[in-house]
Amino acid sequence: MLAGGSFVMTDNNDRFHDGGSQEFSDETIRRFLLGGLSASEQPLFEQRLITDDGLDARVRLAEFDLADDYAFERLSTLDRELFEKKFLLTSDRQQQVRVSKVLRDRFSSTAATSSEEHTVAQRLRELFGLNRPAWRIAFGVLILLILFGTAWLVIKEPRIVRQIANRITPRRSTPASAPREAGHPTNTSMPEHQTTPSPMPEHDQTAAARIVLMPAVSYDSNKLLSVNLPKGEQEIVRLQLVVKPDQPGPHRAELLTVQGQSIFSADSLQSADSRANVDFDVPAHLLNGGDYQIRLSRSDRGKQEVVARYYFRVQ
Repeated sequence: MLAGGSFVMTDNNDRFHDGGSQEFSDETIRRFLLGGLSASEQPLFEQRLITDDGLDARVRLAEFDLADDYAFERLSTLDRELFEKKFLLTSDRQQQVRVSKVLRDRFSSTAATSSEEHTVAQRLRELFGLNRPAWRIAFGVLILLILFGTAWLVIKEPRIVRQIANRITPRRSTPASAPREAGHPTNTSMPEHQTTPSPMPEHDQTAAARIVLMPAVSYDSNKLLSVNLPKGEQEIVRLQLVVKPDQPGPHRAELLTVQGQSIFSADSLQSADSRANVDFDVPAHLLNGGDYQIRLSRSDRGKQEVVARYYFRVQ
């Protein structure tokens, strides 16, 4: 048993030593963040974390997911205690939790408003008896009578319609020329006065919607943020992309479908504030209903390096 156990331990250490970042499962990374690795696994994982950039990127994204699970109360009691003792040790991680709680409060308020509106509408239907079939039939008959009466009035009394139209759009009387102008000879040598119209104010393309997006490790249709966008050709949707502080710009953001079809892109994007958010403005008319992804990259030694991906859904 001792020899067999020693063989298994050596084999596990070799796998930690020789494999790449993909060998560590998401569960292993999560146990590392919560301080759950064993004494033999901890130093090997930390050594690989220093030398493997891919593993470092996966750990950073796992931090965002863990902060979301804590804010939305998806952790067990034991994991919450480990999270508060082992995870919340740096200001960056505390900031991640604050951002996740802001998103949670926003979604909670939206759901509460929808529920309240539904309750008010149900009470009105009960008050006026609209939930009864007899009242529904009577209301439909009343609407039909109003429509038939309006049609008969328009057909039988056209003069009333003309009078109403004349009141709404009165005639414009042509101003008579002044006597002095009518009798005065036309002088072609004098320059004609031209009135320069005042310039129209430009359309202020301010962001009609602001959406905060967190990085995701992979596409998961069950965890997508659903948004409702405004209607209008001139509206702009501001997507606030949360990035790591150690990834300075400029960045390039590209909007794609989940199948990889490119829709819109923007270059030379800088962090918008001290929280290292990158603002990506997208015309609202380009976003139809469906799932989308955003690929954020930056130039590193002449090559574009993808630093994060974001996913959301348009209702």
